[in-house]
Amino acid sequence: MDAPTVNFIERMGLALESDGLPRIAGRIFGLLLVSEDARSLDDLASELRVSKGSVSTNARLLEERGLVERVCRPADRRDYYSVRPDLFIHTMAQRLARWQLFHEAIGAARTSLPIRSQGVRDRLEEYEQAYAFMSQVIGEALTRWQGSRDERLTGAGALG
Repeated sequence: MDAPTVNFIERMGLALESDGLPRIAGRIFGLLLVSEDARSLDDLASELRVSKGSVSTNARLLEERGLVERVCRPADRRDYYSVRPDLFIHTMAQRLARWQLFHEAIGAARTSLPIRSQGVRDRLEEYEQAYAFMSQVIGEALTRWQGSRDERLTGAGALG
């Protein structure tokens, strides 16, 4: 593997680690992101120079998070993994769902907790409004992005 690719994979390891995942999960994701074809657990372990057990555990974690998908090949019992084709849309939809849960929790706290402090009430109201606004704007942008993506894919398919 060339040095720029190794550097990219390591940077992805650090990036996903800062998002709460193990560094090896980020490294697996980075390698899959720049791989054209699905990779077996054996391939991933060999390329990253880590144990197959570690790769298996972290590939399943990435699959649970919706970042990668397991791919089956006929007459092959091994597990293969690749990056989801709709990765950006899927991960943004997951984030929006988490924001919605946070928004709902803040709204419930604002209306149900016996908060005497005006500063705390103002803080909760601002959080609630900010999450509502950002969720709406990002949701609309995601819908627009998906529409333009679908147009590009349909146009590319029509030309090919």
